[in-house]
Amino acid sequence: MAKLKKPFNILASIRLAVFIILAMAVIAAVGTITEARYDAEVAQKLVYQSVYMYTVMGLLIITLIAVMVDRWPWKQHHAGFVLAHVGIITLLFGAWLTQRYGVDGSVAFETGQERNSVTVKDREILVYSTLDGNNFSKMYQGPEDFIRHPPSEKFPYIIHLGDEDIRIVQFENFAFKESEVSASDAEQDGPAIRFQLENPNVNLTQWIRRDARRDSMDVDLGPAKVVLATELPAPSGRNEVVLVEKPKSDDLDYVIYNKDNSVRKKGHVRQSETVETGWMGMKFRLLRYMQHAKEKVTFTPSPTASPISTPAIRFTFHGEEFWLGLDTVMRYFQKDGMYLISYGHKRLQLPFALKLHQFKVGMYEGTDRAASYESLVEAPGRGLVTISMNEPLKYQGFTFYQSSFEKDEKGEPVASILSVNRDPGRWVKYLGSMLIVFGSIVLFYFKRVQWAKALRGKS
Repeated sequence: MAKLKKPFNILASIRLAVFIILAMAVIAAVGTITEARYDAEVAQKLVYQSVYMYTVMGLLIITLIAVMVDRWPWKQHHAGFVLAHVGIITLLFGAWLTQRYGVDGSVAFETGQERNSVTVKDREILVYSTLDGNNFSKMYQGPEDFIRHPPSEKFPYIIHLGDEDIRIVQFENFAFKESEVSASDAEQDGPAIRFQLENPNVNLTQWIRRDARRDSMDVDLGPAKVVLATELPAPSGRNEVVLVEKPKSDDLDYVIYNKDNSVRKKGHVRQSETVETGWMGMKFRLLRYMQHAKEKVTFTPSPTASPISTPAIRFTFHGEEFWLGLDTVMRYFQKDGMYLISYGHKRLQLPFALKLHQFKVGMYEGTDRAASYESLVEAPGRGLVTISMNEPLKYQGFTFYQSSFEKDEKGEPVASILSVNRDPGRWVKYLGSMLIVFGSIVLFYFKRVQWAKALRGKS
């Protein structure tokens, strides 16, 4: 027992308590600086959920227990002291439960759509394969924690796919996307055009590349839309330039639509030719047309976070090198099939499905700013339920809050976004907080009793 007395005294000492407080202050300062330079996710993973933080929290719990044991046997005036210490330990345990088993994500759906999954902050890599383009087989699904453990050329993240491997050799949490479109000799590569739209106030140049397995591809430019398709699609109620491909031809058919779906003009256009659209003095110029084209995407690292930066990975597959940004999908074509490689946020399946029946937005009078918005959803066994900004839905352990909504190019709401939360440690944290408060009250009560006795003794 004598041998254990010295280390026990150290654990219950004020010096260790001071060290823990200083360590927590240093970690909080580093976390604040990291979050300001990068973002909250990086600060969480590298600082607040680091081995250093867990070590300090572990020492704090051990110290709290040691201090309570050191006061044993407890007397009546120790009640507040013990309750407060137990409350702190309970609060930390509740926080761990939330961090380990909680869910914090979002779900977005349009009117009439049904959703049974929630998108969370964690990321994952998915690989599918198909022989006919319709039936997909999952080859790989795995979590990604590249912020803590970034891959490198020396230590790549390897995904085994039979005889071939995907080797992820670089991760950039903040990067700017760059793309280059060039002619291709491969028949499986679809066509691409480079066009220009200009008037006295606008001058915009952009590429459209159509995947060979899709019938059309478009670029939405707000007041106008440009479409590249194999066949003439139905008008969309927009100012629209539709380009229709012709097999083994150097020119394209075009149709220009007005907002009322009427045809303003149609004809043929070749590379370097210009067409007057008829709206807003806009001219459409076909700068480049390639019947088969490939796009090479790269990412340039950024030292800090930016509104236009995104996480990206660089990997090699079949002797080729590729970049893939977060929440994007790459199709890799082979003679006998195709691979689908996805890098994005993880989706968790819900034990039920919600269906959005109606979404309403209330505006401030005379403005286009949303004053309120609410979703009318159908929950199994509950029927139709309204979720508004101040009225969340609590259902089967999950809480759904009306978070925001998405607009179309006309500014009309098209999708409702709900934030989804499940906190298994909530009541444990509430209990811990109550114990701390109650313990503090009891502690001050006994202090007051001691002061009163001392004053009576002097008198």
